Amino acid sequence: MATEGAEPAAAPEETTTDQDVVVMGKTLEFIDIEDEDASTLPPLVRRVKAMARKAHATKDLREEEHHQADMRQMDLFVANLLDYNLKDDMATMEAPLFSLSTKPDMDTWKWISPDKKKWLEVTPSSIGRATIHDKDLLIYLTSQLMAAMNDAARCGTKMPGRRIRFTLHDFLVATGRDTAGKSYTSVESTIDRLSGTRLKTNIEMGNIDRRSSFGLIERADYIIATDAKGKKRMTSIEVSLSEWLYRALEQKNILTITPHYFTLRKPLEKRLYELARKHVGEQPEWLIKEDNLLEKTGSKANIREFRRMLTAIISDDSIPDYRMAKHKSDKSENMVRFSQKSTKKLALAYAKKTEPKKVTSPEQKQLPDIFR
Repeated sequence: MATEGAEPAAAPEETTTDQDVVVMGKTLEFIDIEDEDASTLPPLVRRVKAMARKAHATKDLREEEHHQADMRQMDLFVANLLDYNLKDDMATMEAPLFSLSTKPDMDTWKWISPDKKKWLEVTPSSIGRATIHDKDLLIYLTSQLMAAMNDAARCGTKMPGRRIRFTLHDFLVATGRDTAGKSYTSVESTIDRLSGTRLKTNIEMGNIDRRSSFGLIERADYIIATDAKGKKRMTSIEVSLSEWLYRALEQKNILTITPHYFTLRKPLEKRLYELARKHVGEQPEWLIKEDNLLEKTGSKANIREFRRMLTAIISDDSIPDYRMAKHKSDKSENMVRFSQKSTKKLALAYAKKTEPKKVTSPEQKQLPDIFR
């Protein structure tokens, strides 16, 4: 019998392990199915065990896929090559995607193929449509990226991704720009227009047929360093090219252009060179109606002003590699003739013209000359 005032005897302590679960004061016992022979387990337990293993394997697979995707996005190409040829993609050489205006161009431009099956629409950013001078940055980056892709293909190494790091100073020097502080600010505006200008299209690139909406630059990151005095300066920029442009490089829908391209300062001069390079090619010459040329350049000038600008450029003979001249057709139509400047190239072009034509294979016909 208990004595009044005495404490009740303590109940014996129950010891639990890390794997025990206590519910309402009762310890539940679990079978460690990993340590049990599968043949001794009940059917339901075996089924749960199999489902758990499958779920775990699926999770591991998904995590690996995400990791690989992240790694592909993390692939970074550093644009610091010294020896490379300038490259321009044929799609933007043919169509006037870039504005020739020196003032913010807020107009939307749309192109539809003659058969009405292909279309392309360019919508400007809040600060205007990307200009043909902005395109210099794309040419600078894609030229180095293409050189690296060719090296990778030749050596059997991994292809560089579409994320590119470059320094502003290298870009300004390579494109013949001033390296003063104002130029650094202008490059930031260039990137804003290239990323803000939106392209919508159903044009096939790389045998992929789909409708897409994208900017020519998908993302830009500015790398800022702080020196010992606490002064901040931009050391480099990382940009991600659009998949559309990257596929053009993969499919080699590009042409080599002259290094003198960056010396051209007038927007119309750059545009005329692009058209000449693409359409003259290895031919001796290329003839086009004046009004058709006006449309192809994307100039907003009326035909009278366009003729005045053409006359000045023809007089200056400022287009590298090609000579321009006005010409009257048999029907007295105003035409413009583009021809090879080099006598040697002109002779070779005429000699090649007399050779029998080669039959184009179905595979070659499928190569995307998207504005044909």
